[in-house]
Amino acid sequence: MCLAATLIIEAAIGLMPQLENCTLPSVVGGMDHRMEIPATALSALYFVLSFWLMLGIRTGLTAAVAAVLLIGPAILTTPDGDPALAVKITLVAVFSVPLVLFGGGRYAVLETKEAWMLDETAEEKPAQASI
Repeated sequence: MCLAATLIIEAAIGLMPQLENCTLPSVVGGMDHRMEIPATALSALYFVLSFWLMLGIRTGLTAAVAAVLLIGPAILTTPDGDPALAVKITLVAVFSVPLVLFGGGRYAVLETKEAWMLDETAEEKPAQASI
């Protein structure tokens, strides 16, 4: 929930122009005015990813994508560094690592059954036809 809250705050700062000058450290708020369209697209992605995390849809994958989309632009847009933004990046990493490794667990809405997760002994083998 903390990662989803961080994403929704980033989305709100990017989608509402009146919040652009707030004192919160923001990835989207720190972008140059020449990057309005990418900032808006990134904010919309944050918004969608936050709802996916809250609903538990593909939690591990969603957390990995959210971490990359928060940490990557933060590093690229502020090469000099910002201590407040560094704290936010660290918290995003701490929030996302357990979700990436373990997924949503019993709180996940959509549970995946990948081929590599299935037990080979449980698979049914086709019966041979006898003549």
